[in-house]
Amino acid sequence: IFNIKDKFWANAEETVKKIRENTDCIVNLYDLDDKGKLREEIADSYLFAQATGVGMKPLEGQSVVPDETFFRPDLIVTDTVYAPRETETLRLAKKAGCKTMNGLGMMLFQGDAAFHLWTGKHMLIDHMKEVLFVNLRYDVLLKNTENQ
Repeated sequence: IFNIKDKFWANAEETVKKIRENTDCIVNLYDLDDKGKLREEIADSYLFAQATGVGMKPLEGQSVVPDETFFRPDLIVTDTVYAPRETETLRLAKKAGCKTMNGLGMMLFQGDAAFHLWTGKHMLIDHMKEVLFVNLRYDVLLKNTENQ
């Protein structure tokens, strides 16, 4: 986990602590300003998940990753941002040849969960995918990562 070393740093430390106490995951916290460490950790990863608001208004056009050389073609890059559909992070990742996914799928399934809480029914996911022009191919992404 990379986080800005600001007033929310303690929250990130607490999140890391909870993950360590409740899972078998190995998790570490790093300062986002340490670009050398960011490059090193991305190089040793299968997935890069950008989970901040960087990339949407008012931070549109910005990325937590300085340039496409941080990425490589076999890396999967996701961004929780759904507007714009292609953030600067995703643009850089595509330029490096990565498989990418924006936040529309997450938004869709969060919407379904909320709809289900209020109505007791699930949304028509396939219909909503058409309305949102979402092409979710999780099966392809998972298949590709199983071979690595």
